Amino acid sequence: MSHLLSRPFIVNHYAHLQHNPRHNWNMVPFVPDGPRRAKLASETNVPESFELFILGDNEKKVTEEIDTRIPSTSIFTFNKEDHTLGNMIRARLLQNRHVNFSGYKVPHPLVASFELRVGTDGSISPRAAVVQACRELVTDLGTMNREFTKEYELRKMVSEGMNGNSNGI
Repeated sequence: MSHLLSRPFIVNHYAHLQHNPRHNWNMVPFVPDGPRRAKLASETNVPESFELFILGDNEKKVTEEIDTRIPSTSIFTFNKEDHTLGNMIRARLLQNRHVNFSGYKVPHPLVASFELRVGTDGSISPRAAVVQACRELVTDLGTMNREFTKEYELRKMVSEGMNGNSNGI
């Protein structure tokens, strides 16, 4: 069995494969910098990295569309955001007792946006529920940032103390 894992066997085993000119990108070795890499990136339909987070002219971050099929339901479209924010807001909304349902979807993987559908019991509007969820998330993330920074600084001080790098102590 060990002969199957040896490099000569793997190379010889795949020697029968022919080069297909239509799939030339599979045969090109990875080059970190160079004209071939730039050409390959320009041939793809992947958007430029800055297009994933910078809003265009007259483009809003969030838009709301009221869903007329179900009462007290709205569909929010978040531009230049992805699964990370969508899942956090959805999870926070489901903790609210006035929210009946909440879900999100990404219409296309190459477009940096998601749609969040929120339905409430009518005592609060879907917009108020989303705003409240976002405020709670900002508070939670601020707390997490402070706790992480405090723990990091404490561990840094302990490691410096163990290495004998303390100044004057």
